[in-house]
Amino acid sequence: MAYKLPNYQHTQKYEDAVSRHAQWIRWSRAYLCACLDPELSQPDPQCTVCKGRGRIYDVPSVLSVFQEQVKHDNLGICYPQHTPILGTPAVLLRDTPLALAGTQPSDKLTVQLASPWPKPYEPVYANYDFSPIQAVTNENAQVVATNTLRLNTGMQTTMGEQFHGKAHTVTRVYNATKAETYTVASFENEYVYLTGMGTWSSGDTLQVDYTYVGPASFIVSRISQKMRYESAFVLPDSDALLVTPYWIKVTSDDLFTTLSASQLANVVLNPTLTAGNDEIANYFDVAKIVDVRDKSGTIYTVGTDVVLYGRNEVQWLTTKPSVQYSVQFMYHPTFKAMTNEATMRTAENKRFANSVNLKQFDRTSRQVAA
Repeated sequence: MAYKLPNYQHTQKYEDAVSRHAQWIRWSRAYLCACLDPELSQPDPQCTVCKGRGRIYDVPSVLSVFQEQVKHDNLGICYPQHTPILGTPAVLLRDTPLALAGTQPSDKLTVQLASPWPKPYEPVYANYDFSPIQAVTNENAQVVATNTLRLNTGMQTTMGEQFHGKAHTVTRVYNATKAETYTVASFENEYVYLTGMGTWSSGDTLQVDYTYVGPASFIVSRISQKMRYESAFVLPDSDALLVTPYWIKVTSDDLFTTLSASQLANVVLNPTLTAGNDEIANYFDVAKIVDVRDKSGTIYTVGTDVVLYGRNEVQWLTTKPSVQYSVQFMYHPTFKAMTNEATMRTAENKRFANSVNLKQFDRTSRQVAA
């Protein structure tokens, strides 16, 4: 079947529709945990890395774009929508590849075409890979509490909610004023926790080298419930259809979290099972804690007595209760990938659109062990 090449008007209509109706998605790639028994294919229920799931979830390192219509100027500079670019992109003018200049920009944010350049009104398409992980060097971090720094990991506002990016690695924390290097204890989301801050005093400049993932891995054109006109493109046992404007390679255990929606849930946690944070198991993206109270009737103050740590852990700032307690919280719905198939239905406006059938992640237990 021949594709109909999208013209500028069709592409603009497609992009406008995406911006009006799309949802921000956080993608977690599933990896096998080393605790998995090769003979029984069963994980270690006591594993502290995967929490007994047998899967480790992390950010995908490479995403691919096929036939993206890119903006370009009269000097032959192309501006892809997703950067930094990995490797050398294949830039095309309709079906004929365009030659690239011998020297490309070192920041990998643009692509330089070789002369003669295409006219500004001629459509130019690009195939390339990019990484959602951004690198930052010598950023001045904000001190928000003792041994706690806040990074500038970006922010998106969707449906009235603000979403911050997530630190992926932290390689150095340096006091440029006193020439001291600090040891990182841990980091979560946009926060870095130190083992100590030495002789730091107010006004000192703390520089941090780190990588982070933006508040959403990508934006999708639609996550919708099964409808009559979509029945031919949705598997019988899937709950939703996710359509992306570029190609993604997923596995059946990968998770997709919709950041533009949140739902209310409750769990009961047993604090005697672990000495550390209590995990809200089976919920991979908790948005905020609403209420905490234990079986003796004591009500705890969120933000003073207890806070959300990471994506789904309860951290106590005071002495942890010795009896079971209930947590009411808001979470972003999480879907598990089921299949990965190309759809022809969107080819008129955007070529090589990618569809993934999704199933909402199974949550069967209200009694959750930490």
